[in-house]
Amino acid sequence: MSFIEIDNYSFHYHHYKGDGPDIVLLHGLASNLNIWNLVAPILSQSFNVYTVDQRGHGLSSKPDNGYDFESITSDLTSICKNLDLNTPIIVGHSWGANVVIESLAKDTSHYFKGGVLVDGGVLNISKENRSTWSEIETRLAPPVLTHLTLNQLLQRVRENRKEDWNVAFEDVLTNSFEVINGLIKPRLSRENHMKILYEIWNENILFQLESIDSPVLILPVSSDNNESVSPNMHGVSKKEAVNIASSKLHNSEVIWLKKSIHDVPIQNPKLVTDAIFKSKDTLFG
Repeated sequence: MSFIEIDNYSFHYHHYKGDGPDIVLLHGLASNLNIWNLVAPILSQSFNVYTVDQRGHGLSSKPDNGYDFESITSDLTSICKNLDLNTPIIVGHSWGANVVIESLAKDTSHYFKGGVLVDGGVLNISKENRSTWSEIETRLAPPVLTHLTLNQLLQRVRENRKEDWNVAFEDVLTNSFEVINGLIKPRLSRENHMKILYEIWNENILFQLESIDSPVLILPVSSDNNESVSPNMHGVSKKEAVNIASSKLHNSEVIWLKKSIHDVPIQNPKLVTDAIFKSKDTLFG
């Protein structure tokens, strides 16, 4: 278990030592670094891999402020530089992909070699897309689970996942909650969760994509083989959103992760690693 201190805050990380280029893996909202437990060891065959619990998540510090993208991206850059990483590739899952986009958009010195968006960062829920905060707040607020024991939560998730269940999900869940008097409590507080959600809504993702000239690999998931994905709340399919995002970027590649679920790093880690390996010497070479 390793920690690094940045501006009086403590950040939890894991290091999977490899001989290749540096690469940093970022989890999504209300998740933690354990989402990468199956991906990171495979990537370490060709990369020097780090996974990080972002601010408010997992075992990292949980201040009441600093959940805007300016602070979150500053955390990432400071962590990478304090670990002496050399032009790392940054990989983000879900909200972590938004953090990657924001980091690359402000990276005028080209410290980062490029980014990978794993089923995130391309669906525009922002106010520029006509969503009101009230809609987002109602639709995407986290469920209240504080009446459950950890075993009850695990059983509920097992039943929902069914054929997609993997014991690695337990590692993510147990690091996302602490147990107090027998009942679970999210490590990311509801208040801080909503602060991050507000920042996603307030983000102009398409403008940020246009600001990026570093290479970006987009890895959306699809439940079938023809990439047909149901429309979001504004009638835009995931395929359309991916195409729009790709068109805004100056240098990008799209690889669909087919027959996959959102938590593909656990469900099918080899799909993720194969795509990154494929782009190592082409897109990021």
